[in-house]
Amino acid sequence: MSLNKAFISLGANVGNWKNNFNQSFIQINKIGHITNFGSVYLSNPYGFKDQNFFYNTAIELTTTLGAVKLMEELKIIEKKIHKNKLFTNGPRRIDLDIIFFNKMIIKNKFVSIPHPRAHLRDFVLFPIYDMNPFFTHPSMKKTIKELINNLEERYIFKKVNRQKDSVLIY
Repeated sequence: MSLNKAFISLGANVGNWKNNFNQSFIQINKIGHITNFGSVYLSNPYGFKDQNFFYNTAIELTTTLGAVKLMEELKIIEKKIHKNKLFTNGPRRIDLDIIFFNKMIIKNKFVSIPHPRAHLRDFVLFPIYDMNPFFTHPSMKKTIKELINNLEERYIFKKVNRQKDSVLIY
């Protein structure tokens, strides 16, 4: 079996975000191996504005799973952690999205990779930038750094200090 590399974004704005992230990491490590993770950022909500701000990060995962199976497993993890999202862009305990899978472009009824709106969201791009600023978006043919430089809207308002807040006990 070949190893696949995926960048997965995590977001949370309900409950204890550290616990939600750490529970996600524990479960995700059962379906692959987390090889790297970005910083945690605080961001204003995207879409529905009348809710708490979000904590966002991203991980790099190596796995033998294919993209569709990985997405199915991430949805199971969201259910275990009680995602509790009631409507699009609404509050949630955890949100797990595959942003990139190898350097593939996949679009079917189960997955859309690269994530179709990742290039518009600083809270998705910055944690990936922390891990690999020169990763090239497969369909846009621009690096993460270039995508960040071209952003029109900004949502991030703070980078979490790992030592001070003892983030990611994982």
